[in-house]
Order: sequence, then C-alpha cells, then structure tokens
Amino acid sequence: MLTASVCTIGDEILIGQIVDTNSAYIASKLNTIGVKVNHMQSIADDESEIISSLRLAVSKTDIVIVTGGLGPTKDDITKKAIMKMAGSNSLICNDRQLNVIEEICKKRGIELSDLNREQAWVPDNCQVLVNKSGTAPGMMFEIDGCLLFSLPGVPYEMQFLMDGVIEGILEHRKPESIFHKSIITFGIPESSLAKQIEEWENNLPAGVKLAYLPSPLTGVKLRLSMYGSAIENQEKVANELFAALKPVLGNAIYGEGDDTLEKVISAYLNEENSTLSAAESCTGGKISSMLTINEGASRVFTGGVIAYDNRVKVDLLGVPEEIIIKHGAVSEECAAAMAEGVRKILGTTYGIATSGIAGPGGGSEEKPVGTLCIAVSGPGFTRSKRVRLSGDRARNIDRFSSETLNFLRLCLNIELPL
Repeated sequence: MLTASVCTIGDEILIGQIVDTNSAYIASKLNTIGVKVNHMQSIADDESEIISSLRLAVSKTDIVIVTGGLGPTKDDITKKAIMKMAGSNSLICNDRQLNVIEEICKKRGIELSDLNREQAWVPDNCQVLVNKSGTAPGMMFEIDGCLLFSLPGVPYEMQFLMDGVIEGILEHRKPESIFHKSIITFGIPESSLAKQIEEWENNLPAGVKLAYLPSPLTGVKLRLSMYGSAIENQEKVANELFAALKPVLGNAIYGEGDDTLEKVISAYLNEENSTLSAAESCTGGKISSMLTINEGASRVFTGGVIAYDNRVKVDLLGVPEEIIIKHGAVSEECAAAMAEGVRKILGTTYGIATSGIAGPGGGSEEKPVGTLCIAVSGPGFTRSKRVRLSGDRARNIDRFSSETLNFLRLCLNIELPL
C-alpha cells in the first residue's frame, strides 16, 4: 500500500499563531485515492531543519507533500531547501506561471515586482503544477523513488493544486483501495460506547479496523476501515456489521459519513415540509449558525431570537415573569415557555430553546456551571429536559448546542435506518 508523509513548514504554525488545516485536507484527499498517511510533521523556517526532516520523510514513505515557505519574502526558504535535496543545478522560468502572476498583479492594480517574477522560477528538475489561484507554483520531484510535492501554504491555493497532486500520484504510482464507512452516534460517551459494543468489536472480521472519532458537536463517529482487496464486497460487509449494532445502540445512531445533527434534522424537516425556529439564551446564536450553514436552510429554518437578558425572554418571547421568579431563567419551565414563544411569534412547526450556565461564573450549588435546560415545542406537545455537562465556556456552548439539536432529533424520532 502506498504511504505518505504530510509536512507543513512555518514558524507561525509551531508558535500557535495559525492553525494547520492543510494537513487534514491533504490527508482526506489522499485517503480517497487509496494512499495511507503514516506521518505528519510541522517544520521550522530553517533550511537545515527542512532538509533533514524531508529526507527522513522521503526515506519512510512513498509520497511526501509539503506546504508552506514558497512566498516571495526572505523567510520563505522551502524552494531553496528542496533544490538542495533534489540535486537541482539551476532555476528556470516557467512561462505559464509567470503569465498567471502578471495577470494577478494587473487585476489587483499592483506593479509586477522582481520578487513576484522570482516566484515563477523553479528548479530545473521539477514538474510544475501551475497555480492559477496565486503566485507560487506547485512543484513535483522524484527523489530516491519517492514523489515529493511542494505546495503553497495558503489553504485555498493548496486546495486548488491538490487536484494536480492527485493526478501526479495516479500517473506515477498505483494506489491500492482503501474503504471506509462510518456511522455517527450521539448521547453515549466514548468510553461507555466502547464498553457497550465491546463484544461486537471483538468479533470483527480479520482485516476490518474500527476507529472511534469523538466530537462535542457531532457525537462519536464509528469508522470501519478495510485496506487493499483482502475482503470482497467491502461495502456489503460494512453494512452488515453496522446493521448488527442497531439492536445494541438503538436511536443513538443518527447518521453516516459526514452527516451532522443539523444536516440530518434539516433534511427531515424539508422532507416533511416543516419549519423550525430557535430561542437561544446560553448558546447565543450558535444553534442558528449551525442550522444556517447548510445549503437550503431557508426552506426549514425561519429564524431565531437570542434571548440572553430576561427582559427579552419576557417582553419578546412572552415567558410569564412568574416562571422566572419561581423557577429561575435556567429551568425547564422557562425553556419550555421560550420554545412555545418563539414558535408562536415566528409561526413555525417547531420551536427549540436553550437556557443554561456556560461558565466560568454564574453557577450555584443547585445549578452549577454546565447546567443546561432545553425544550422542544411542536404541534400538540412541549417537552423539556435538564442536563449537566462539563467543560470551559466555549466547549459548553458547543455541547449545549448539539445536545439541544439531539433532543429535537429524538422528539422527532429521527434515526438512521440500518
């Protein structure tokens, strides 16, 4: 099986100034063509570090993909380092990339500088991947039998050039197949889930690997992987294995692949010609943001009210003031009234509401930080629930939001048929 190393270059990554999203994107793309990523590394802007690290990667894997350090400034030294590694004798101008650079400068209304022109000069022994989204071209080298690709660090430029990387790999190498299939669960912590499906996991066929992928927003994804062609009818095998989990996990299973709670809920509401509104206190609009990120959200999500202050709960949503006096804003009674209120004023089929204590302050012995009250109101019913979660403020808001959407899912009886 073909293996790969993914290396990002830049001090800004190592000091935490930016988050490396390139590695995840590259690994995902490689996986789709049957290349297994065995190694990821971030490397400082130091020539000797770059050369030694890339030499190690070249010795360990069949493919190396490098991002970063191809800009026009003096701290961008990747091209120079790779030239030494690849035994290049000189630089030559790539006219196609120069034309792109000239066009970009013209559109931006800036003068074409010598630094810009120099980006079109590439090592004489590389294959150029013309970058139509930026000024720095991608480059492909063959070093000691390993394919090494050097790409810009700017994410959208790197993403544009990954198609060329894939084409280069397929042209020079023959990847074996990698098959993945995932289902997604919510409401069962990872450790409890592992215990619950222990017998099923212990009886997985040889050649089938299980991974647990937890997320505070989506729940725990269970991914089955099969490498190569040792197992025939891989999709059929995966489907049968996951079907055997249905009696064990029940409605905790809600989706598959890249599904999210909000995507599954939106699809259901769209199919049922139903609409949804949200009254958010502690989640501060997070749920509304999650719902509107998906295409076609306007067909199902009418709008929301961020009722952070109690006056908004009372004056806008119509929560009876005596509920807040008697039970408090963080209560099932208040959440239920909020859900009913937003559903009424926005005229939707369903209304959801959140009220809680995200922290770090504001908790009490009766209602500690992490307390969340949620409610769903629909035709002929209103249901509410109190839960206790733990985490810092940002994590609590994420978990509050997903917990609310999952409560809505359960109220609507949405689950993945297996």
